[in-house]
Amino acid sequence: MEAQLKIKGEIAEDYLYEFVNANKGLSIYKLSKRLGWSTGKVYNIVKVLEDDGLVRTIKTEEGGRIKRKVYPVDWKELLPEDVEKALKPDESQLQKVKIEAVVAY
Repeated sequence: MEAQLKIKGEIAEDYLYEFVNANKGLSIYKLSKRLGWSTGKVYNIVKVLEDDGLVRTIKTEEGGRIKRKVYPVDWKELLPEDVEKALKPDESQLQKVKIEAVVAY
């Protein structure tokens, strides 16, 4: 028997987000069963997290039934654009390193 958690609001959103990160690819139904929450509650929180860009859902068909599986968004996609650009190497610098490596060989 699963313990039912009485969590509401942003705390529920945070809890579900962390749970999805630890349990990637579960359906909304399975998430609700594991957490002891209603499927409606899980669905509504997943929609909020999806609208915030923190998770994405993928519709799959299993046994003739359509299921919506929930996955966290990769942390790199959550970075602001300027930080993302700073993490990507400059193509001209990469070319220079390749040329120097060939010359040194």
